[in-house]
Amino acid sequence: MNIGESVRALILARQKWNSTGINLVVNQDYHLTVSTNEKWIDWFVSCNADGFPTSNWILKNSERLRRSPQENWFALMGTINFDTDNLFKIGTDKILQANQSGILTCFANDIPFMYWNNKGSIQLIVTRIK
Repeated sequence: MNIGESVRALILARQKWNSTGINLVVNQDYHLTVSTNEKWIDWFVSCNADGFPTSNWILKNSERLRRSPQENWFALMGTINFDTDNLFKIGTDKILQANQSGILTCFANDIPFMYWNNKGSIQLIVTRIK
């Protein structure tokens, strides 16, 4: 991808892993964005890519089970080459300097065995900025 070039990827809420097909290159900078108007659904809760905070005791007791426990429910998360040791929150707006080369992979932050009740998708735009 050249500086200033953008690529789009559809991220499905129900998939545990969304391989975007977008190749990131180590030490290059990217701007990752999702419109705040784009929504996806966790069971019956609609939210944008920033996700939603814990709202009841059931979710509070389940936070540690999320794939990224410190981030909001359903926040858009990313990594390169399925590397679970280097997860990062994308949300609706993220500047990222790639720490390795490879394919950007994304998911909605949820409990691994609860993807069955997820619905919808969001459009991620990745622009190389440096």
